Amino acid sequence: MKPTIKYSAFMASLLLMMPMVAYADQGSKSQYESQVLQLQLAAMTCRNTYVTGYLGDVVSVINNGTITTTLTNTDIPKLGTDFGSIQTDATSNNKAQFKTDVKTYNGDTKTANLDARTAIKTAHSKTVYTTLKTDIKQLQSTYQGCLFGVKQQIAQLKIQMFNNSLSHAQNMTNKLASHGVNTTALTSTINQASSSVQAFEAAINSAQNSTQLQAALNSFCLYNGCKDPNNFHFAAITAIDADQGKLNLLAGKNSTASYQSLVSQAQTDLTNAQTALSQVGSNQYQGTQSSDVWNNIKAASDVIHQLQQMVNHKH
Repeated sequence: MKPTIKYSAFMASLLLMMPMVAYADQGSKSQYESQVLQLQLAAMTCRNTYVTGYLGDVVSVINNGTITTTLTNTDIPKLGTDFGSIQTDATSNNKAQFKTDVKTYNGDTKTANLDARTAIKTAHSKTVYTTLKTDIKQLQSTYQGCLFGVKQQIAQLKIQMFNNSLSHAQNMTNKLASHGVNTTALTSTINQASSSVQAFEAAINSAQNSTQLQAALNSFCLYNGCKDPNNFHFAAITAIDADQGKLNLLAGKNSTASYQSLVSQAQTDLTNAQTALSQVGSNQYQGTQSSDVWNNIKAASDVIHQLQQMVNHKH
């Protein structure tokens, strides 16, 4: 017998929150990293409770110190040390070491699992097998309930991040409008995104189990985190909208050929960015698509900044 720990599925659930950080606004990213690491620790705690519960149960049910000596003297203490390191990493917000220590823990868990299977085979008892089979069902139920709780926290953090991004974009829009920029496109984008976030939040809050919650988590990504075509690409769209609004305002500030040449250059860059983003649609970026979009946005922003300096110098 072996515990039915699905390593790939577990790691997927452990890391499912990472895309939301990777594509969050750069200005607010750091404030969430600590929370994300704590949620990763919570997921690992669910798993550690399951693993150590199972190994302890094997030792208890077999009830033969000779057969289970490797588990008792090596595997269980090693996993305790591994998990202690993971907890320390999370406390010190050391993401790189956390990832390394999780990998070590995973390897030692696999070794312990193999040692447990060997012990069960050595015991060669139908009673041991039957008892462990029953106990594992309860351990799995507890584990799934624990992960469901962690996923709910992940979902709420994701909603918080989305809403904060919308608020940040609205503040930017208000500031641009106060300087005379036409923000109609930006406002439309924010409203569309807000409606999608509200629908996402409703799906999260109505989920009754892990399957429904995972489906809700996969149903919408404000940035580029969804494998299915549910990506809004909010950062790129708002960047293009904002730059286009600023460029439209600046275009009429100076009629000289050199100035208008820069206006044309910035417009070409923005058009190229929009074309590249349109090709992506609501899918994830593939290949060079991300750089195609953002390099053109940056190029346009640089030229727009140059135009602003020319206008300010003129005055």
